[in-house]
Amino acid sequence: MSSDLRNNIKLSDRLMMSVGMADKGSTVADIGCDHAHTCIWLIKNGLFERAIAIDVRKGPLEKAKGNVSLYGLADRIELRLSDGLEALAVGEADTVMIAGMGGTLTKLILEKDLEKAVSAKKLILQPQSDIGLVRRFLRESGFRIIEERMCIESGKFYNSMKAVPASDNRKDNKDEKVCTVSLETKVFDEYGEFLLKTKNPVLKELLLNLQRKNERNLKSITASENERGRLKKLELEKEYEMLKKAFEFFDTNN
Repeated sequence: MSSDLRNNIKLSDRLMMSVGMADKGSTVADIGCDHAHTCIWLIKNGLFERAIAIDVRKGPLEKAKGNVSLYGLADRIELRLSDGLEALAVGEADTVMIAGMGGTLTKLILEKDLEKAVSAKKLILQPQSDIGLVRRFLRESGFRIIEERMCIESGKFYNSMKAVPASDNRKDNKDEKVCTVSLETKVFDEYGEFLLKTKNPVLKELLLNLQRKNERNLKSITASENERGRLKKLELEKEYEMLKKAFEFFDTNN
């Protein structure tokens, strides 16, 4: 491999979206690093001095070891076999990245070692599912999403979000769990406050797809009179109200 190729490692569009949200820092920890391509890109492009590539599987770490050596970064990228943040010390990384996992797993990883997550200055997350669950967890755990992006790759919608520890009292945020949550807050959790307020065009495309699906499902279930059908209709009607509220952000001239 030539020097030019080594310096121009190529990432997918969705991963480029995530690394594009990284600010310069000292150490980045990539959880679920796979073959360490993200860490290599971040170091090669001068965003971090050091990287910690973490994966729970030995196979990907072996591939990562070969890639790190190939790009001449063995002295700057450390590989660790670990379940989530377990092998990371509190305050060891100023940026934690988690991309390519489901939202439930992303939440569990952060929840299990919340002190370590809070000690990082920034979280860059790209959950593959249950994105609303991740946003709600961040809000309730004392984080603030300061940036969010969307893209479409191979016909699938992807979200990347940057979160920082909130400056307000975390106890106040946790107390929200037992309070009535407003419709607007639910909409922000489900679709993304930053995306809605910036009128993100990819989010609008997703909302239109969800609206069409919701309307089809409502029509197909209208005539149902059994209990299961009534419950499903109620669920769809709640989704309709959420979508209606979300579209208000695109209809306004603000």
